[in-house]
Amino acid sequence: MRMTVADLMCEMPVTVGPECTTDEALEAFYEHETPELYVVDESGFLLGVLPDYELLKAQLSGESKGACVEQLMSTSVPVCRSSSDAAGVARAFRDSQCNRMPVVQAGRLVGVVTRADVLRLMAVLRRIEMPSIQTKSEPKRPKHLDAAKSGTARNARAKTVSRKAATGRSRSKTAARSAR
Repeated sequence: MRMTVADLMCEMPVTVGPECTTDEALEAFYEHETPELYVVDESGFLLGVLPDYELLKAQLSGESKGACVEQLMSTSVPVCRSSSDAAGVARAFRDSQCNRMPVVQAGRLVGVVTRADVLRLMAVLRRIEMPSIQTKSEPKRPKHLDAAKSGTARNARAKTVSRKAATGRSRSKTAARSAR
């Protein structure tokens, strides 16, 4: 079974128009709790991406007063198609610094796929291939850690026993003195 980007992507990325002010963009970031906004025209064509860190830099430097997102957005954005193979997108994430990729169809934004989406797919496929992973059991510990744990417990018991023995001896000495 071939997995495609359409099987993984979120179909409702948060979009704004190029004329959107930075204050409006800030509100969109806050309202939708998203790491980036996708800038599209009236027809839905992807024009660029505004990452949260770019808006943060502009807000902190004061450059954002009266600015619109078109001035801050990045236009060199890697994209993929919804029909793209999921394995190909996984390799693209591996080879690049990006962690989200807009999904376009004929230039129009139709979704977004993330590294987390690809990792979830890998986890599901791994569980299908190895059903024993599905059981929620205690994680297996290396044998040397189990040996160390049991050795520590034995040492703790030995210390407790030796304290009791020492206490017992001092009592017997006290008892012997009072007997005299």
